[in-house]
Amino acid sequence: MAKSNRLLSLALLIFIPVFSLTQSAAVSADEVKWSRVNIPSEGNAGNWLLASGSDVQHLAMSANGTLYAYVPGPTYTLYRSTDGGYGWSYIGDVQDSIVAIAISTQDENTIYYATTASVYRSTDGGKKFVQFAVNPGGAGSNNIEIADIAVTYLSSNIVAVATRDTDSSEFGGVYTLDEEQLLPGWADSNIGSYDVYALAFSPLYTADRQLVAVVTDETDTFIRFKSGDAGWGTIFGDARLDKDNSGTPTPVVVGNSAAIAFPTDYEGTSPDTALFLAVDTGTGDGDVYKIVTTESPDSSDATDLNAGSANNMGNIDITGLAASGADNAICLLAGAASSAQTYYSNNGGRDWNKSKKEP
Repeated sequence: MAKSNRLLSLALLIFIPVFSLTQSAAVSADEVKWSRVNIPSEGNAGNWLLASGSDVQHLAMSANGTLYAYVPGPTYTLYRSTDGGYGWSYIGDVQDSIVAIAISTQDENTIYYATTASVYRSTDGGKKFVQFAVNPGGAGSNNIEIADIAVTYLSSNIVAVATRDTDSSEFGGVYTLDEEQLLPGWADSNIGSYDVYALAFSPLYTADRQLVAVVTDETDTFIRFKSGDAGWGTIFGDARLDKDNSGTPTPVVVGNSAAIAFPTDYEGTSPDTALFLAVDTGTGDGDVYKIVTTESPDSSDATDLNAGSANNMGNIDITGLAASGADNAICLLAGAASSAQTYYSNNGGRDWNKSKKEP
């Protein structure tokens, strides 16, 4: 993707508190604005400005606010900032092409990154990384590649990996690993015949034990739920995306990426709970969707929120999404895939505004 799209991920993570407003709050022009931060580049000296050929992807934040990002272009590719993005340095002498970054929710010094074939872990804050339980689901061979990783904590760190198969009519899966096991290894969660593009553990995983996945069967895109030891779709039904809420489902196929965002009050133990999904199809047919869980065997609901309506557009591919707030005051910040245009809503996606200035 273009460099501006990657910078958008930085803006989404750092500036979502700006939009965490109650429904009745008034916002002045001076309060809602973008601020420039430095972007990592080659070398440890200087002001860490963007270097020619570099890019910023897969931004992640630890519980203590430390930022991590993948920067292809320079010799070293994994960078860290401990001051909100103003200063950066490379860590671990990592030179890999990275597809995802995750940090333990229990220990900010335990960091994971994934290539298309393997997962690597550091337990010392990024000083050293080692390969971690190789090749989940056969990743790295037969056109199977890792698309995403997620990490949570129960009595130990639990890692989940999403894979996809780039061959037609061949599929990936979701594989999990519990580090507490004597001989940790990847366990197939048996999600079915799907390519998996995004994974997220519920923010209240210790209570609801829920894992959420965005999947495609190469015709439609679904969001699926797994609670504890129950199978996928056993507790809450799948939600099938329907372009423009047509009523007669119009297929939406995730082609590039997807993102899952939970509001502040999300919990996965009861039905009628909302979460949000962004889809980048690569063809302009994506959007932001609101998902409301429904008990199985019924299907959960998916509503196309038409984020691009603020720009007089229909569907629009969205590459980044963040959510904050609760109930009727859920704030959403969405980044377009084909530009640095940002859209925001302070009422759960019922109405949208576009940023007056691109980041």
